[in-house]
This record gives sequence, structure tokens and C-alpha cells, in this order.
Amino acid sequence: MINETENLGILQKGQIGLITGLAKDCGREVRQRLLDLGFVRGSEISVQNISPLGNPIAYNIHDTLISLRNEDAVKVLIEVKKDI
Repeated sequence: MINETENLGILQKGQIGLITGLAKDCGREVRQRLLDLGFVRGSEISVQNISPLGNPIAYNIHDTLISLRNEDAVKVLIEVKKDI
């Protein structure tokens, strides 16, 4: 079951999200960097590791581990797809 669109910052360990796009207020450089890293519509993403202070968080996307700061993660729009 797919829920409404949220940002990547709400994804919890053990959940899979489906990327639906990037936020409209995402700056051009950040948008391009996220797209280059594979944060494209339709990609599945999950939380792999959370740093001790909660920032940054390592995400698994396209079988690659990408670490994002919270201020960048909220620019990625997702739907929580399912729990793993």
C-alpha cells in the first residue's frame, strides 16, 4: 500500500520509499547533484544507517550507499511503499 507524498526525512529504517520527485524549492546545484546520484522518479530507497547524532543518514538507492544531510534529504519527495 502506498501512502501520500512526504519528504525523504520521514523514512524510517525498515521502510522502503518510492521517489516521486524533488521539491520545487530545491536549488539548482542541489537538484543536479541529487539527480546525478540517482535520486530520480520511480527509484526505490531505504535507510541503511543513521549516524549517532541523526545527521547525516546513509540511504540505499540503486544498490549504492549515499549519505545525505537532513537539509538535502527533505528536498527529495517520496511515498512510503512498504515495510521490509
